[in-house]
Amino acid sequence: MDLKEKFGKKIKLLREQKMYSIEYLANTANIDRTYISDIEKGKRNVSLLIIEKLANALEVNIKELFEYE
Repeated sequence: MDLKEKFGKKIKLLREQKMYSIEYLANTANIDRTYISDIEKGKRNVSLLIIEKLANALEVNIKELFEYE
Protein backbone atom coordinates (compact mmCIF):
# COMPACT_ATOMS: atom_id res chain seq x y z
CA MET A 1 0.00 0.00 0.00
CA ASP A 2 1.48 3.36 -1.01
CA LEU A 3 1.31 6.65 0.87
CA LYS A 4 -1.69 7.97 -1.08
CA GLU A 5 -3.67 4.84 -0.22
CA LYS A 6 -2.70 5.01 3.46
CA PHE A 7 -3.66 8.67 3.61
CA GLY A 8 -6.97 7.99 1.88
CA LYS A 9 -7.80 5.15 4.27
CA LYS A 10 -7.05 7.43 7.22
CA ILE A 11 -9.33 10.17 5.88
CA LYS A 12 -12.13 7.67 5.35
CA LEU A 13 -11.63 6.17 8.82
CA LEU A 14 -11.77 9.58 10.53
CA ARG A 15 -14.77 10.63 8.45
CA GLU A 16 -16.67 7.46 9.31
CA GLN A 17 -15.74 7.70 13.00
CA LYS A 18 -17.35 11.13 13.08
CA MET A 19 -20.28 9.78 11.04
CA TYR A 20 -19.74 12.43 8.35
CA SER A 21 -20.94 11.76 4.83
CA ILE A 22 -18.60 12.58 1.96
CA GLU A 23 -20.97 15.41 1.08
CA TYR A 24 -20.80 16.87 4.59
CA LEU A 25 -17.00 16.69 4.67
CA ALA A 26 -16.81 18.23 1.22
CA ASN A 27 -19.04 21.14 2.22
CA THR A 28 -17.24 21.68 5.52
CA ALA A 29 -13.78 21.56 3.94
CA ASN A 30 -14.86 23.46 0.81
CA ILE A 31 -13.53 20.65 -1.41
CA ASP A 32 -15.39 18.97 -4.26
CA ARG A 33 -17.17 15.74 -3.26
CA THR A 34 -15.59 13.72 -6.06
CA TYR A 35 -12.14 14.96 -5.06
CA ILE A 36 -12.64 13.62 -1.52
CA SER A 37 -13.85 10.32 -2.93
CA ASP A 38 -10.70 10.10 -5.04
CA ILE A 39 -8.53 10.92 -1.99
CA GLU A 40 -10.16 8.11 -0.03
CA LYS A 41 -9.48 5.70 -2.89
CA GLY A 42 -5.80 6.71 -2.97
CA LYS A 43 -6.10 8.27 -6.43
CA ARG A 44 -5.08 11.84 -5.53
CA ASN A 45 -1.79 13.40 -4.58
CA VAL A 46 -3.09 16.10 -2.24
CA SER A 47 -1.57 19.50 -1.60
CA LEU A 48 -0.71 20.98 1.77
CA LEU A 49 -3.71 23.30 1.47
CA ILE A 50 -6.08 20.34 1.00
CA ILE A 51 -4.46 18.53 3.94
CA GLU A 52 -5.03 21.57 6.13
CA LYS A 53 -8.67 21.87 4.99
CA LEU A 54 -9.30 18.19 5.72
CA ALA A 55 -7.71 18.39 9.18
CA ASN A 56 -9.79 21.43 10.06
CA ALA A 57 -13.03 19.88 8.76
CA LEU A 58 -12.34 16.63 10.63
CA GLU A 59 -11.34 18.61 13.74
CA VAL A 60 -7.99 16.84 14.12
CA ASN A 61 -4.37 17.89 14.21
CA ILE A 62 -2.64 17.58 10.83
CA LYS A 63 -0.21 15.13 12.42
CA GLU A 64 -3.07 12.71 13.11
CA LEU A 65 -3.78 12.39 9.38
CA PHE A 66 -0.37 10.72 9.00
CA GLU A 67 -0.59 8.29 11.90
CA TYR A 68 -1.10 4.89 10.30
CA GLU A 69 -1.51 1.49 11.90
